[in-house]
Amino acid sequence: MAEEPLVGGHDTEEVVRVGATVRRTRGSRSPFAARVLRHLESAGYPHAPRYLGVDEQGRDILSYIPGRTTDHPTQRAQGAYALAGTMLRRLHEATDGHAIAGDHQCVIHGDPGPFNTVFQDGLPVAFIDWTSCSPGSRLDDVGYMAWTWCIQALGNVPIADQAAHLRELRDGYGDIEPERLIAAMVRQQTRLIDAEQTNLHDPALTATRRDHARDAITWATSDRALIERHRSTLLSALR
Repeated sequence: MAEEPLVGGHDTEEVVRVGATVRRTRGSRSPFAARVLRHLESAGYPHAPRYLGVDEQGRDILSYIPGRTTDHPTQRAQGAYALAGTMLRRLHEATDGHAIAGDHQCVIHGDPGPFNTVFQDGLPVAFIDWTSCSPGSRLDDVGYMAWTWCIQALGNVPIADQAAHLRELRDGYGDIEPERLIAAMVRQQTRLIDAEQTNLHDPALTATRRDHARDAITWATSDRALIERHRSTLLSALR
């Protein structure tokens, strides 16, 4: 059967579609991600691909979920932000207290941006790319989602719209104090900047990966500055 390369991803060597499946190069995090996906399937969590094993080339096999990712609010339907928040809360609830969470609150997706979310008719239906999932803190995951879904220094999105999206996403997830959510967003931006600064100067990485690090630093730095400029507007929307 023909293989169709899929775009996106900066840390996986190969991602292709083969019929109704996706094949991904396995990495050091693959066994844990497989364990998480199997647990989510057994728990009836509907917003993730199913893990189907390893193919003859040693690649992970996942079920293919039709749809597209988004990078601008104009590509999302009414209710998308609330639904995204609910999807993330259900993930956290499905792993809260389970052995795979270890001594942490739950398992977090780790990278639940709109670029790792499949949309159908403008609404999110599933999170993809589970290679960053790990035991962790709910607030860290929500902070990252709130930033990547709602804050956009580029794209000519009015700050009032960004604030409204933030309120909708927060309400979809559940009650989180405004100050704690804003702090979590900034913390995740700073974490990414620090990590990509290290990658930027790592000679073992490819030039393409270092270029991605440079772009990621610019993105996170610009969005962090936007939050600081409009902190009072964002906080007011959350109250």
